[in-house]
Amino acid sequence: MEYFGASGFRLGKEKKMRKYLVLFAMVLFFSVSAFCQEYQEGIPWGNAYFKPSIEFIYTHSDNIFLVDESMGDKFDDNIWMIRPQIAFELPFENSYINLAVQYEYKDYEDYDLLHHNTWAGQLDSEFRFSNNSILTITDHYIQGVQQTDQFSPDSEVVWNTTRFSRNDAKVAYSIPVTALNTLEFHIGYDFVNFKGDYDSGRIPFYSYSQKSGGLSWKYHYQPLAAIVFEYEHLKSDPMDDNYLYSAIGVYTTEKGYKEDRFSIGWEGDAQRKLSGFAKVGYKKMEFSEYMNLNFEDYSGVVADAGLKLRLAEFSDLNSKIFRHANQSAFNVNNYYTATGLDLNLHHQFSKYLFATIGGKYQKNKYSEGIIFDPNYMSAGIFWYLQGQHREDDITQWLAEVGYHFSQRLSLRLNYVYEDRDSNLSYIDFYNILRKPYSYKENRFTFQIQMGW
Repeated sequence: MEYFGASGFRLGKEKKMRKYLVLFAMVLFFSVSAFCQEYQEGIPWGNAYFKPSIEFIYTHSDNIFLVDESMGDKFDDNIWMIRPQIAFELPFENSYINLAVQYEYKDYEDYDLLHHNTWAGQLDSEFRFSNNSILTITDHYIQGVQQTDQFSPDSEVVWNTTRFSRNDAKVAYSIPVTALNTLEFHIGYDFVNFKGDYDSGRIPFYSYSQKSGGLSWKYHYQPLAAIVFEYEHLKSDPMDDNYLYSAIGVYTTEKGYKEDRFSIGWEGDAQRKLSGFAKVGYKKMEFSEYMNLNFEDYSGVVADAGLKLRLAEFSDLNSKIFRHANQSAFNVNNYYTATGLDLNLHHQFSKYLFATIGGKYQKNKYSEGIIFDPNYMSAGIFWYLQGQHREDDITQWLAEVGYHFSQRLSLRLNYVYEDRDSNLSYIDFYNILRKPYSYKENRFTFQIQMGW
């Protein structure tokens, strides 16, 4: 008996690749284990360090497609991932170059995922000069499938089976102006590309390239803390995707925009108990017109804070507070706002045993009412939803327990509950109430990591 989902859902399909991957992973696991016991800082290689690692993740989800019961049957499944990584660290003269390459193989027990492989690379480097200036170069590349946070950071898109690539490169140069003041300049280039892979049937977002540049001024009122002023300009250009395969309509093909952001904030350590950053500012996004249609631009407050409060010697309270404005691929909306709070409490019971509990609330809000135009869109749920303004309330709860067998070997077991309650609903031709953007999920994950 077979079931087919977004890209094929089969029960009882034999997957011989699993056996070979598990065998290879076990050999690598024991090899890394032996090196970890001998070398604490990495495997010496001249003046550099070689740092291999491997991670096993096994997850059970009771709703892998993240759908509401009103939209059809929910499918539960077991998911497993293997992530070997090779890292290289070269320290020299108060500077360093770090390079990491990671491979991930992901598979479901029943669901037939079309593309299993993910490749990622990370470059982090810092160069310090005699005048105390610092040049920082970073580059993050990923060729993935289901990592939707790479192109939809605040959960507008939560499911994907189409391969994509992303490259996010940044260069920053900071120089001290006085003993307490530092000026920094930065430029960046970021692209997301879905082109060349339509075999999964749907494009969840649109491809784009972004160029950015800006400056920041830091006033170091204490050795470990600073007041920060920032400005950044960004230009985003869409790429030419084939939207015959898109679920989001022709309206979204030309969402180019220009963005200016000003902010003021704080970063560093305060009184040895509070550390992190907090920034608030103003952001303006001006979108280009398309097909003689002009929808709302964004102009308003944005904020980001990531704070860690040391409650006791072995207890920390971590918080994230944010208000973002992001480009949107939903109907005719140019953007949506995401406002939320994320709190978690971490406690180290002993040298080996630790636990974390936490919760998150987030509201995603869209400015434009849904439009259905048969000249530009095929018949679908937008016909039922036209005129409604979308708002999603997202709630998450987390509980995790972990154990460090050593500095290089750890085990984690966690549970996550997520409830996305969207106000969008309609009654269909059969007089059934449908909620196309709501869902609930219970997710259990077992994870073991070995290496550096």
